[in-house]
Amino acid sequence: MNWRLIFVLFAVFAVGTNALIMAGIVPAIAKGLNTSEAIAGLGLTVFALTYAVVGPMLPIILSRFGRRTIMAGGLILFIGGTIMSGLAPDVATFMLSRVIVGVAAAAIPPQAAAIAIAISPPGREGRALGLLSAGILLSIAMGVPLGSLLGIWLGYSGAFLFLASLGIVGLIGLFFIPPTPKPAKATIAEQFAPFRRPAVLVLGLCAFLFAWCQYSITTFFAPLVKDSAGISDVEVPILLVIYGLTGVVAALFGGRLIDRFSGYAVAIGGFIAITITTPLFSVASSFLIAAIVVVVWSLAQNVTFPAAQVEMGRLHPANPATAFALFAALVQAGGAVGAAVSAGVLEALGARWIAPVAAVATLIGTVVLYALAHRLRRQAGARNILVEETADKPS
Repeated sequence: MNWRLIFVLFAVFAVGTNALIMAGIVPAIAKGLNTSEAIAGLGLTVFALTYAVVGPMLPIILSRFGRRTIMAGGLILFIGGTIMSGLAPDVATFMLSRVIVGVAAAAIPPQAAAIAIAISPPGREGRALGLLSAGILLSIAMGVPLGSLLGIWLGYSGAFLFLASLGIVGLIGLFFIPPTPKPAKATIAEQFAPFRRPAVLVLGLCAFLFAWCQYSITTFFAPLVKDSAGISDVEVPILLVIYGLTGVVAALFGGRLIDRFSGYAVAIGGFIAITITTPLFSVASSFLIAAIVVVVWSLAQNVTFPAAQVEMGRLHPANPATAFALFAALVQAGGAVGAAVSAGVLEALGARWIAPVAAVATLIGTVVLYALAHRLRRQAGARNILVEETADKPS
């Protein structure tokens, strides 16, 4: 492994942790800013919506810059925005900081992946990308709970400052990374080419609904489990550790399921499992029951997401990277909407209703995904019949 990848991993770890750290510190943010938990939770909505809007456009806007330069600029924005989040004196400043961090988060991961490939020896590109994926998963398994504990011990400001320090390490590490080729220029038409395929739009809708449910739960995870199971502040990070570690296991073994049964089969099964388990968050009456729900929910989520990604890439084989970028943007958009809806549910109906409402999104996603898979299977069958009939015709 190229030792320089460690610095890239720090950057990816920091960005991944920042995306979900609020799952454990929403109450602390609300208290510090003298606002409600619902309003504080909208910080994730602002972050995700910014990511969704800006992400697909950044490769076009920044195409004349080198990857290392783009990543350095993103890390500077990330560090400044994260510090601003931790020191914000009011809600307006906090929300502005989440916009800044959202722009940075949209810029860093694609460049980190490209740099990892560029500085890796031939034949080891997959291992480099696997290391970055592990950084994202570890940010869930370790970074989020650690941030939550820091939020308890030092206040939410300490949690954000911790993330900023990781970003600083990543920024310093860029000085040790050699310059890499500039990104290939892409026109607006090329960037949005996948949207011309209806199947891409439908699968994107499923990604949107998947993230709606996921962010609904993770954004207000603390108030949800506290209300239903009487979980303490210290036990919330423990549940998040369980969530993250289970996700690592699912990511390691989920690929085998996808290769054996196809992405659609795994994704449909995952959607069904998520739809069944999500409402159980509202009736989990103890820490043990909540932990079991978290394990099943995390397993289902972390095999569903890569399965849908695989099929998205297959729908646009000419440029799968573009399809992945659009997929990520729709995930962030769904997360933004899900967090916003859950904030309204929390205010109007209480924490116990967050999970049942969120499950409606994946229920719809299950139906839509099944219909898409069925239609594509029929189309593939029709094409095979046409090929066979053409081959049987005498020349």
